[in-house]
Amino acid sequence: MPRPSQPILSRELICRTALKLLDRTGRFTVPEVAQKLGVSVSSLYHHVAGRAEIVEGIRGLLAGRFAPIDDDVPWEDGVAAWARSYRDAFAAHPAAIPALVAQTISDPVTLRQYAALAGLLSRAGFGPDAVVLAVTMLDNLCLGAALDVGAPSVIWEDNPALDSPLQTALANATLGPDRAEQGFELALALTVRGLADLRERQEASR
Repeated sequence: MPRPSQPILSRELICRTALKLLDRTGRFTVPEVAQKLGVSVSSLYHHVAGRAEIVEGIRGLLAGRFAPIDDDVPWEDGVAAWARSYRDAFAAHPAAIPALVAQTISDPVTLRQYAALAGLLSRAGFGPDAVVLAVTMLDNLCLGAALDVGAPSVIWEDNPALDSPLQTALANATLGPDRAEQGFELALALTVRGLADLRERQEASR
């Protein structure tokens, strides 16, 4: 039997194609995805309900790369491993972030990732408010860090004429090209420490 001239259309193929468009142009429309795949727009609607579902499919593709939550490690290590994998998954596709943060998360793969994280924190003694705050903090940290990975190597122009503390620091800093990585690891360590303090305050108030 001859092989099909093009890949069989599926929800995953549609989402991967849209992600490639985002990577290349920072945007996508349903007609653009259809054109890229060489099919009609109506053909896409046999597999996805519309652009919002494609965005959620993209979210699921990225969330599928998150590190699994290991219940056998201390919660601090589990949170750190999860956050690093989250940052790495989104850093590979920073142009997708604006589309992803613009709508409510409904993708099942992603929701299961958050559920596993919340479960880890709950078992470690975090109450409902603390769990929600922890997830919010980690979201903010990982999304910002993912964008920083793709930022220009020089963030702040070195302008000695300004004679500011920042310019002095830039002139004397010895961080090297891994500034973004060091900044993320510092922020992650401080976040985990802050979460531990939050749990202690929660326990003391009971």
